[in-house]
Amino acid sequence: MTPTEMQKRMGIGINLGNTLDAPAEGKWAPKAQALFFDQYKLKNFTNVRIPVQWGHHMSTTAPYLVDEIFMNRVEQVVDFSLSRNLVTILNTHHDEWFEDGFPSSLPRFTALWEQIATRFANKSEILLFEIYNEPHASTFTTADLNAMNTAVLPIIRRLNPTRIVFFGGLKFMNPSWVIGNPNALQIPSNDTQLMLEIHNYDPYKYAGPNPTVHSWGSQNDIAALNKWMDEIGEWSKEKGLLIYYGEWGCTTTQTKATGRYEWYKQHAVSIRSHGFAASVWDGELLGGFFYFF
Repeated sequence: MTPTEMQKRMGIGINLGNTLDAPAEGKWAPKAQALFFDQYKLKNFTNVRIPVQWGHHMSTTAPYLVDEIFMNRVEQVVDFSLSRNLVTILNTHHDEWFEDGFPSSLPRFTALWEQIATRFANKSEILLFEIYNEPHASTFTTADLNAMNTAVLPIIRRLNPTRIVFFGGLKFMNPSWVIGNPNALQIPSNDTQLMLEIHNYDPYKYAGPNPTVHSWGSQNDIAALNKWMDEIGEWSKEKGLLIYYGEWGCTTTQTKATGRYEWYKQHAVSIRSHGFAASVWDGELLGGFFYFF
C-alpha cells in the first residue's frame, strides 16, 4: 500500500498508552488484553498505536540484546491488533537514553532496530514503524535527528523494503517545528514509503495537565487550530510526505462546560477535512486524558 492508501485506511485510531511504554507493564495502566482491541473496533477506531519503551528490557552492552520474554510480549500485543485488521504502529517510546547519550548511544539504538525489524519483518503491511517518539532533548540537534534517520532507515529497509516508516520533527514532534523549519528534515528522495508523524496538545495551557485556561471553542480558538493544520498540510503537499497525527488529547480537568468535547470534535473535523490519519492519546491514568472523543 502507498502512503496515500495507508493514510485513508488508517483513519482515526487510538494509542495503547501507558502500557508497554511503562517501565514495566502494569505499572502505569492495566496490562494489555485482546479485549481492548475488540473494544477499539466497537468504537470504530481503525488504527492502534502501540508505544513501547525498550531500554528497560535490553542489555546496555554489546550486542545489546532485547529480553526475549519482553520481545515475545510485544509481538503478542501487536498480533492482538493485526488479527483484528487494525492498522498498527510500533515505535520506540520514552527511550530518552538514546537522545540524551547521542552519539555514543547510536550503536545500541541501531542494534535495537535491527532486532525489531527482524522480528516483525514477516508481519502484514498494515504494521507500520515509527523510528523515535518525540525527540526533545536540548542537546539533540537537527543534525542528530537526520543522522538517526539515516542510520536506522537502511536497517529497517533490509528486511522491510516497502513497510511504511514515520519520521518526526524535534520539539516533541510538534508541527510548529516543521512549519518553522520547513527544510530541516532530510527526506530521502528514493524512498516513497515514508510519512511524517506530528503530536500536539495545544493550546497546552488548556489541554495539557494542570491547565490554567478553562475555556475553549471560540471562533478564534477554532481558527488557530485550522491555521496550523492548514500550514502543516501545505508543507505535506510541498514535500510529498503525508501526515499521521499520532497523539492528541485533552485533560479530564476540562469538562463539557469548559469546551473539552468541542476541542475533540473540532480536532476530528479538521483531521478529516485535511485527510490526515490520526490516533487520539488515551493516557487517562497519566495526565488525565480522554479515552474516546
